[in-house]
Amino acid sequence: MREINTFDELYKTSISIIEDKNNFYDNYSVTEIINFIRFNSDKDILNNYFVVGNLSNYVANKIQANTTMIKFSVDSLIKNIIEHPELTLGEYKNLTKYLYNAEYILLKSNKNLIYFKIDNKIYQFVIKKTQNNEELFITTFHKASINQLNKDIQRYEQIKR
Repeated sequence: MREINTFDELYKTSISIIEDKNNFYDNYSVTEIINFIRFNSDKDILNNYFVVGNLSNYVANKIQANTTMIKFSVDSLIKNIIEHPELTLGEYKNLTKYLYNAEYILLKSNKNLIYFKIDNKIYQFVIKKTQNNEELFITTFHKASINQLNKDIQRYEQIKR
């Protein structure tokens, strides 16, 4: 696992892997495409990551994580690009800003957090900690609806508002 210095490098690496395997995608579902890429790509490259930002110590303690650093791996970005093609590179580049300006942080379980940022649009990202509590990774990032936000506010503990 290697840290990538810029988000642009993470994005370019992810796109090149997707495009390299592009000839094999005909008539495959999104899940099948993601699984194909994972099975047929170099695991060391898939595990490379970019540090998006940090949680506050308060939030890290609340979710029982031993770190505040949030990573976005090549593997997760590939999955996200395929599942959410509507997101632009500009939106991905704003992840750090969204993280630091999150208006809602909700504790979904002891392994997942949901972040929402409202700025004319609502975005949701899920952050999962590893089993040993030593690392935090973004697993999903996408646009969300006000209805989903309101539902989740009712369902899950608010860590930040």
